[in-house]
Order: sequence, then structure tokens, then C-alpha cells
Amino acid sequence: MVSWWKAAPVATPRRAGHVEGILGSYRWEAFLARAPVSYGLDTATLYKGSGRIVRLALYARLPGTRLWRKVAAYHRGWLFGRRRYLDVLRRVVDEIEAVG
Repeated sequence: MVSWWKAAPVATPRRAGHVEGILGSYRWEAFLARAPVSYGLDTATLYKGSGRIVRLALYARLPGTRLWRKVAAYHRGWLFGRRRYLDVLRRVVDEIEAVG
């Protein structure tokens, strides 16, 4: 029995697909599928298509604080931030593809 104050362990498949990093003044994190899926981020067009990136979040630091603000989000489709941060997102996707 798990006590109410103990956190449940994170599922292995989701954790296995988690990647994160820092690119310049931005921080990013992504969840990757094991194989390309129909709702993944297409790395050529940066639109929904066949790809391994299922979720992608881009964060920028708030000036004068240690806080980060989410400036772009992809979750089975773009939620916000694609147009404004297109060049940064392109470099993040290229970095994710280079890692594996």
C-alpha cells in the first residue's frame, strides 16, 4: 500500500522518451515516441505529421528572476509560439534529431 504522502513512480516508457536541454538562453524539454507516429512533429516542416517528437516545450527565462516562462508548446499539434520562435525551434529539433 502506498501512503498518501509518497509519490507514485513514473512509468518507464514515458520516462525513457524524455529529453531536455539548454540552447542559448532557452531551455527545452521533449517526449519522444519509440517510432514515428502520425501525430508527431514532422522535422522537415515543423508541423504535425509523421515524427517521433510527441511533445515539445520551449522556455525562456524571465528577466531579473530565476523563473522560466513557457513560450512555445507542441502537444500533438502546435498550441502556441511556433511562428515567433521558429528559428529557435528549428535548432532544438535539429539537436534532438542529432542525439537520436
